Amino acid sequence: MGFVNERLENHEWQTIDRERGIVLKGTGGMPQEPFDFNLNIAGENVNFSAHRRVISLGREQGCDIEWQVLAIYAPSHVKQDKLRLHSLITEALDVFGFATSRKNVKNLTVTFAPNV
Repeated sequence: MGFVNERLENHEWQTIDRERGIVLKGTGGMPQEPFDFNLNIAGENVNFSAHRRVISLGREQGCDIEWQVLAIYAPSHVKQDKLRLHSLITEALDVFGFATSRKNVKNLTVTFAPNV
């Protein structure tokens, strides 16, 4: 099934993949930039910060979103598989879209700072 955005009973939002046990939540920093996130991967916490660039395509076209991940804080054994970690962050942010909505997002890209 993959990631989906859902609203919790406390009115917060999360992006979740129940099959794999992965949850993305915004933490501090919202709505200021950079945005701070927690990605819980089967009980392992990965915190990261990212800068978001919104490119308006006009009222009818929506927008493009560019995320640049600036820093990742995770246990060393999680960071060892960099390709998998980057892939999960990219997949979760793609569904997260713009404030947990993909409705008006035409294209979304995720890049990683060179040291991440």
